[in-house]
Amino acid sequence: MEQDLIHIHRGRRTSPDRPAATGWSAAPPRRKRRRPSPARPGQDRATRTLALVAGAWQVSLPELRAPTRRRATVALARQVAMYLTHVIFGVSLSEVGRLFGRDRRTAAHACRQIEDRRDDPDFDRLLDALAARLEGGARPGSDA
Repeated sequence: MEQDLIHIHRGRRTSPDRPAATGWSAAPPRRKRRRPSPARPGQDRATRTLALVAGAWQVSLPELRAPTRRRATVALARQVAMYLTHVIFGVSLSEVGRLFGRDRRTAAHACRQIEDRRDDPDFDRLLDALAARLEGGARPGSDA
């Protein structure tokens, strides 16, 4: 009767008398420990850009880092931060996407949107001022 028992293990039907090659294992699967990921090279630049843009748009950093789109002003500020990180620091779109928790296509879309909005002289002046602060290495909280 014991031989008639069938066990379910990892989605497969097995029995205790079958060899280990068929999926039967007495030990539970080992879990890998997650190590903290090392800082990415562009991460400090993205953080500086986010802080500067958050101040300019009067938006909080947690809102900019949120995984959802949020309000239109928050989305625009995030797009500006992605654009500046890519253009000023030369970070690839794939890396910009990773740094901002988005896909590379989202980063490319953000850059296209901001390029289109640069036709507005006021918006263009604001971006030039932000770019100058980032290029000059001024801290986001200081007046330069």
